[in-house]
Amino acid sequence: MIMHKIRFNFKTIFVILSIILELLLTNLPESHATFNVSFTEDLDGMIVFTSIIDRKGTILLRLIRGNTLDACNYTDEPRIHLRVILSTGEVHKIDLPKNTLNILPPNFCPDDYLYFYLLEPNYIIFTFYNFDDQIPLRSKSYDETGVVLSYTGEIVSTFSLGRGTPLNETITVSLDPKGGFMRTFIWPNGTITWTKFTSPDEQRTIYKLGEGILFAPTPQEIVFRFNAFSLIDGGYGCAIVTNQTIRATNTSIQTRMLDETTWTAYVTFLWDTVNTPSQLFILYQTSIPWETVKVGTCRRAYDGTGFACFLKFQLTGLLPLIYSVHFLSQGSVTSIRKLRNYNQTNFEIDTFYNVFAGGYVVIGVLYQGDQATLIGNFYNTSGSIIETINIGDDNYYKVNNFPNNNSLFYANIDRNDTKTWRVGAIPLPPLKHYDERYSNPNINSTTPTIDEVIELHATSLSITYNSKVVFGSGNTSIYQKLPNGDLLREQTSYEVIEYLPDSGYTKVLITAIRSTFNVPSATYYVEVGANFVQLSENKEPIYGIEPNIWTFKTGPYKQISRTEPVSGLIRLHVNGSAEFVKAYKSYGYSIMNNLANQIASIIPVSPNQIHIRDAYQYDQNTPPRVLLRMDITHNASNNEQDVPQIIEDFTILLENMKYTQLSRENYTSWLDNTYNFQITANLWSRYKTTIIIGGTIFCAVITIYLYAVYRNKNARNFVIITVALIVQDFFFDVLFVIKNGRDFDDLFLPCVLTFIIPIIFNTVMASFILLSENSREDKFNDWFRKYPQVAAVFTLAACADVDILNVLSSRVGGLMIFSAVYSNRAELMIFRAVCLNLLIEDLPQFIIRVIYWRKNITYNVLPTIALISAGVSLLTTVVGRLYQGIIRCNINKRETLVGLIGETISLEPKNQKEENG
Repeated sequence: MIMHKIRFNFKTIFVILSIILELLLTNLPESHATFNVSFTEDLDGMIVFTSIIDRKGTILLRLIRGNTLDACNYTDEPRIHLRVILSTGEVHKIDLPKNTLNILPPNFCPDDYLYFYLLEPNYIIFTFYNFDDQIPLRSKSYDETGVVLSYTGEIVSTFSLGRGTPLNETITVSLDPKGGFMRTFIWPNGTITWTKFTSPDEQRTIYKLGEGILFAPTPQEIVFRFNAFSLIDGGYGCAIVTNQTIRATNTSIQTRMLDETTWTAYVTFLWDTVNTPSQLFILYQTSIPWETVKVGTCRRAYDGTGFACFLKFQLTGLLPLIYSVHFLSQGSVTSIRKLRNYNQTNFEIDTFYNVFAGGYVVIGVLYQGDQATLIGNFYNTSGSIIETINIGDDNYYKVNNFPNNNSLFYANIDRNDTKTWRVGAIPLPPLKHYDERYSNPNINSTTPTIDEVIELHATSLSITYNSKVVFGSGNTSIYQKLPNGDLLREQTSYEVIEYLPDSGYTKVLITAIRSTFNVPSATYYVEVGANFVQLSENKEPIYGIEPNIWTFKTGPYKQISRTEPVSGLIRLHVNGSAEFVKAYKSYGYSIMNNLANQIASIIPVSPNQIHIRDAYQYDQNTPPRVLLRMDITHNASNNEQDVPQIIEDFTILLENMKYTQLSRENYTSWLDNTYNFQITANLWSRYKTTIIIGGTIFCAVITIYLYAVYRNKNARNFVIITVALIVQDFFFDVLFVIKNGRDFDDLFLPCVLTFIIPIIFNTVMASFILLSENSREDKFNDWFRKYPQVAAVFTLAACADVDILNVLSSRVGGLMIFSAVYSNRAELMIFRAVCLNLLIEDLPQFIIRVIYWRKNITYNVLPTIALISAGVSLLTTVVGRLYQGIIRCNINKRETLVGLIGETISLEPKNQKEENG
């Protein structure tokens, strides 16, 4: 008895479960709905005419007023009713007056020629024809107009699509958010052309990207139908059915049809990066003399199994034969399946949808008397039916699929309340395990997981897939979420990413640069591009991860210490330098300010922590490249990065420039990534050898001077110091012209002229004074004949400064070679030459050094010493000549006084003689 009771209970449970399952299948929308939006209109009698959905899950409904879907029933309706349903459930109501754009009645009746599309970001595009016939002719082409609407119903812009024939064209939206759309059109001779258009730009305008021929039939071919579809990586594909008939040449046999007919289904691809279609790949071919063969909907699979197109074969009096042809993006066919359970004469296939986690759903209409019911059959990847879904009345329900989860959605009008419509979800059982949070059926998990907190400066991320993968051509992009727009922190290509073989090639390791996750308590997300990886088994691209899905946060800052501001150099590359100089001449310091702001926003730090000075110069080692001085300061906030961390982050960003936002902004793209931020070096460590050598020479000069004083205190020994100053000043003049003369274009010519002209002047004056003195004065001539080599050497040395000639008469150290005797005339000429040299050399050179020092941003020791040298030389020359002038004035007065006294003395005896006489 116990066993009997158990059996009975099991039977009872089985029956109950069967009843429940049947109820679920016949009323699935209400019982399985996980997304439900309802809306009550102001007008009654509404019917959902069309429904579309984009890759983000935004739904667009077009409503009409009428009892049936016959387009002519709403021709007099003054408005076009559109409803936008966001994934959040928010509804945007658009009622567009038809007369706003002068949409002519033939666009509505006898057929509806208004087509609607969702286009990112947040736009609706619809098209209509400018008919000049009351009843449109399908053999005639008309001008077609496109209209861009915002989600609020604002008419953003209009554009021309060119000439077109109703029902002979399609518009396909790219899966790339910035890819725009493609229009395909078949001409009367069977040629299929394509035209690509952009998405609306910042001015919300659409432009034509390019156009060409997609397919050109042979003279024997007739194109019956084509269907365009989008590829995962942003390109497009097109399936085409042609008929080719070869007429029989044998007319003696009258009882047989000798004409040979071949039906062929092709597919061709127009990749995103090229404007030339691929070769034609044959999907299906038959010589059975079907009356018509049509290619129905073509759709991509979400799980990496490629694409599928419906082919419908028709003969009069027979039920249509329908196949699904599955193929890859390389054109190879993977399977051809005859659809099952469609042998009912009252059943008509409408379309099919690939299901997110594998398999596909075939949607059809079952006619039973006056009732038309939408039915959906869910197939697995091998072609077996898993579930049958009774959706609802065909007049009241429209069905589509969600592109980011394993559900269909339906839109319907309540029969009893034709003011109210609703949108609901029909979940389907997943054929594989996946984490639905990533909206990608191929992803098993990630590290870090969604909403995880990671350490600052983390460098390792990973994605684990459900199957073996190989790298494609897509990128991964890491963004930081900010209130005023997300900031791209790094973009990495597959070239720097690696597999983890231990995972069976299902795990991909992404190494981030250390500066990417450098902001504390910030939110980041990783966008994985389509075709980042491909399935290993078929090399088919698979979907990535959309923005704002794989999100996580960084941890807080650790305690940081205060640091002093740092100043350093950055360099621009050759093209960037040219652009910078051109912009600086037009806009001045604002260019530096904009560059500093962009650098600060990319690191990112507060704008007041980065400052670029209003000056620039050319790099001495690479003259076409411009150097700029950048100051980095610490912010008062405890949450800001310290200066060493900012320098490290900026250096890392610069070294990895092609992967970061630096290479994408208009000003930071000028930066030279081969030249890191150069902190101003310690002068002692950089110029230690030079300073030691200079100090040694200084000590040697002082020693020589003291020894000369010891030898002869009455000699003019100070000329040793004078000569040392002249030599070092001339030495630094030469170095400055060679090393720094070209640093600033506007200083180069003055710098050269104030160097060459004084040399010529001093050389000429020294030669003239010595030669003139030699020819006039016997005492100097005696010295000249004893020491001609010394005279020659000092003539050449005087090119630095004619004042060096005073050494020859100084008797320094008691040496006879310095005992030349100048006449008063020669000494006066030397004095006047030195004074003139002050005006043509010392003063201009000092002014140039000051201007250079004010413009200089590198702070090299040479320009600084050259400035000091020029200043000392100018000061000593001015003071020395001033004192020498005073002395000469006193000597002249004394000589004048002596002369007067002498004349007086000579006159007194003469007068006395005259008196005595």
